[in-house]
Amino acid sequence: MKNSLKKALNRRGSVPIPAALLIVVFSLILSFAIYIGYVQLRTSVVRNAMNKGLSNLAITISEDTYTALRESNFDEYVARLTDSTEYRRELEEKYRNDVLGAVELDNDHYKIEHISLDFSVDGKKLSYVCTCDVTFYVRLFGNEVPAAVNSVQVSGSHIAKYGR
Repeated sequence: MKNSLKKALNRRGSVPIPAALLIVVFSLILSFAIYIGYVQLRTSVVRNAMNKGLSNLAITISEDTYTALRESNFDEYVARLTDSTEYRRELEEKYRNDVLGAVELDNDHYKIEHISLDFSVDGKKLSYVCTCDVTFYVRLFGNEVPAAVNSVQVSGSHIAKYGR
């Protein structure tokens, strides 16, 4: 009886290799699931920041549209909006600053790149689409490695109510 008790006590501290591997695999799967959740959460934060910037941009475009319709030069305004002009660059810069005010564009965990605005006009309906790529990084052995790239797209529109 004493010998079997001593053997049991000696085996208590040893962990079989398959059990240790199972714990490591479970830890890796759990870490991966948490990271995927983090990526989805940060992508939602970026999308919300882009929506906020788009709302501010929509207010500016709406005011300019109203002014253009009141002055009867809506077609000129549409041409200025859809062509690559100084006005369009000004709107894109305003949009980038609004997004930057809500979320960092570049940090250790992710980088927001390729922010672009596209405008289209169908009659009196002005539509705008904002897109960007969010690249997420992980640190492995002292190096930052891109782990995931998510494309984010938000859109909006409004209808010019007066004139024409």
